Amino acid sequence: MRNLIVLCLLLVVSIAGIADNTAAAQPTFQTLLAEGGVAFTPPPAYDEVDVPLVERLPFDKAMRSPNGTMQVLYAVRPLSRLEIEYNDPHSSAPNPNHIFPLVFESLTGVFSAGGRAPSRQFSASAARKRFNADWASATTFDVDPDIVPDYRLGFLVAAHKNNRADIYTLFLYNDPEVAKKRIDRLMTSLVFRAGD
Repeated sequence: MRNLIVLCLLLVVSIAGIADNTAAAQPTFQTLLAEGGVAFTPPPAYDEVDVPLVERLPFDKAMRSPNGTMQVLYAVRPLSRLEIEYNDPHSSAPNPNHIFPLVFESLTGVFSAGGRAPSRQFSASAARKRFNADWASATTFDVDPDIVPDYRLGFLVAAHKNNRADIYTLFLYNDPEVAKKRIDRLMTSLVFRAGD
């Protein structure tokens, strides 16, 4: 179990690219979209804002609703950029196409400070239909105030396409009734391109 936790933390760190956090080393959002075969549709009337610093997973783009009641963070992680640090002499390193559920769980634990975070995995056909992905899952949680102080609730959507990328969309809000309709409309603002 300890090896699994260490592996997940190393994967989150490697995916985040924390080792080299200089602006020159960080690819643009457009570059990541192109490398991952991902399409982005900006939420209508939302403004682009500075991306908040989230230590475990630096997001690539942030958008906020006009009245500030919701903020949406986006991250694209092409598998070609994934570095797996794995030091178990009895086994080989995991395949990048098999680790996305562990990373999703780890990120949820980070954002919620280990609190309750019920998740729902999409069926294979729903993942394909909504995101053109091979796997997708969503979870809701109370946001750790040390990570994002302005919003108390979060909804994380993650999707994976084999040999391409992992994508993450994090919705931050305070009013779940208002957020529910918006999330349903905006959930597919980050999807894998058809034919890639």
